[in-house]
Amino acid sequence: MEGQGQRKYISAGELKEHNKSGDLWISIQGKVYDVSEWAKEHPGGEIPLLNLGGQDVTDAFIAYHPGTAWQYLDKLFTGYHLKDFEVSEASKDYRRLVSEFAKAAFGRIWVQPCC
Repeated sequence: MEGQGQRKYISAGELKEHNKSGDLWISIQGKVYDVSEWAKEHPGGEIPLLNLGGQDVTDAFIAYHPGTAWQYLDKLFTGYHLKDFEVSEASKDYRRLVSEFAKAAFGRIWVQPCC
């Protein structure tokens, strides 16, 4: 873990170490969240978080959560950002598609803009 300027950073390798019950971190859009305690309260159960612990879960978060879920993340933020965070081309395409469907079909699904 290291600081660069005002932000603190963690590598993907360091994030992977936090992948078990009681020590469960995830990354969403490059921000790192500690969901260790939240996992017990998660409406979808603890299993999805345990399966995705220690990695970037941006696309899963967007796919399975309403826009209102974003408001709950701040209290779980560790203060770290993922140092080597990059959005794959497949993820970029997926996010564009989700955004377009939201605008065209429903207009009521909100997707937080990415990077």
